[in-house]
Amino acid sequence: MEQRKSRPDTFKKDAVRRLMARGSKTVAEIAKELGVTAGMLYRWRARFEPELAGGTQNTQSEREEVERLRRELRDMQAENSLLKKAAALFAKDVK
Repeated sequence: MEQRKSRPDTFKKDAVRRLMARGSKTVAEIAKELGVTAGMLYRWRARFEPELAGGTQNTQSEREEVERLRRELRDMQAENSLLKKAAALFAKDVK
């Protein structure tokens, strides 16, 4: 039975970067070049791609805050629209 090789995270991240910029190469071709299985590359991609793609994973409280701010923005936009209409109506009465 073959002993498992432990790869450092830097190797795994480089492999995921290569996978992300693979062009016309298949995952199997890249895996063969690196000496790993395609399944391993898929697991590494699931683990490291969000970090490497620049995306940050939001916590539950951050998502709730974003949703609250979106609701607040919609309310303010509705208020602003109403105030514009009222100002136009009052301007019409002044003339």
